[in-house]
Amino acid sequence: MVKLFCAIVNDAGAAFPVDIDAEATVGDLKNAIKKKNPATLACDAKDLELFLAKKDEGRGPWLTEAELLDGVADTSGFEKLDVAGAPLKLIGLSKRDVRLHVTKQLVKAKKTPVHVLVNGVQNSATKSSALEDLVKEVHAETLTKKRTFRHSQVVSSDCETITNELNIKITTVDVTGCIVT
Repeated sequence: MVKLFCAIVNDAGAAFPVDIDAEATVGDLKNAIKKKNPATLACDAKDLELFLAKKDEGRGPWLTEAELLDGVADTSGFEKLDVAGAPLKLIGLSKRDVRLHVTKQLVKAKKTPVHVLVNGVQNSATKSSALEDLVKEVHAETLTKKRTFRHSQVVSSDCETITNELNIKITTVDVTGCIVT
């Protein structure tokens, strides 16, 4: 078994551990991450984007929990793990690769490593459904905010307030047919 610490992109929070077989693949890791975070990750496991959390596209040091507190929004500079059948031991996530002797000082400074960044992107069907829900919500809100104005309000000093609220411009015409603004 290998213990990997993972963090979700755009979620400034703590890393979470995933215990996975040393012979597992990237696809297996996606399933384990989704199983661990069903409420946080809105997409299917197959749609998760994983990144090796080593800086400089896998050549630098591991990202740390201290760096997570600021939030990680940009995954450029991290190696994307995009081959579902790739064994973890071949992509830098073997037991030997992630081994670290954790000390009290590392824990206090939050310098413990994060091994995998997770981007829970939504597929187009999920995005479309979310958009439909938003349209319905805005439509319902608009219907409940309908206003009625009396003729006396429109010709009174309330006219400017009403036209601003309705986002309209009124051009008046005098009896001679000339436009007055």
